[in-house]
Amino acid sequence: MATRIPAYRQTQMEIKRFIEARKLGLGDQLPPEAQLAKELGISRPSLREGMKSLESLGIVEARHGEGVFVSAFSFDSIIENLPYSIGADDKKLGDLLQVRAALEIGVISQIVDHISHEDKQRLRELAHAMLEAARENRTFEREDGEFHATLYRCLDNAFLSRLVDLFWQVFRRMNQASHIDTEQWSLESTAQDHLNIVEMIERGDKAGLVLAHQKHFKDVFARFEQGQDKANPPAAAAAQAQIEPLSRLDLTGRLDGIKTS
Repeated sequence: MATRIPAYRQTQMEIKRFIEARKLGLGDQLPPEAQLAKELGISRPSLREGMKSLESLGIVEARHGEGVFVSAFSFDSIIENLPYSIGADDKKLGDLLQVRAALEIGVISQIVDHISHEDKQRLRELAHAMLEAARENRTFEREDGEFHATLYRCLDNAFLSRLVDLFWQVFRRMNQASHIDTEQWSLESTAQDHLNIVEMIERGDKAGLVLAHQKHFKDVFARFEQGQDKANPPAAAAAQAQIEPLSRLDLTGRLDGIKTS
């Protein structure tokens, strides 16, 4: 038996077909509500519902007193809602961690060719601040977040930067809700991982940079798996079978051809 498409989804599809058929682009205005509802053969309440859902997806933009216009496509709404769809689901967090590792390890070597002297200096300052905090058994969320933002901004890829920030925010929340006690050795190891990444960048050692980033993610995977062990022991072994292989991935140069500017 075929699944019935919800009315608002059907309306969404009709509006998008209308935009495509009329070849409407960024900034183009859609017809007034009454006219568009008549052309599409749907009620005005249904049209309004469909428009609201498309606006939440960033496909159209309603301007008070002016009408509805086609928006530039953006992943922003998807990115912003992703943490809420993941929630505290360990399987989804594990999946996201795999994606994060593959993405970051895949592009990390490109940083060597693009990063400025000023950003190198800032990364070293942040890594040392993290190490100092760790040795005093203090966390360093602010420095960690700035480190990752600084690391990738030289690639001039806004979408990548948004994803990196999203991943960091999600796993910051994961750490806050973690069943793992914060220990000095873990903090210091994490800080040292960041310092190793900086040193590889300063040397211009792409292969070493990838290995340093892999080491960092291996530790992240280990902490994630420990949290699963304490929160849900029966599920931990199954999750580890999916997560562990990625920590050994060698993606050196795999994505070097990606255009970043």
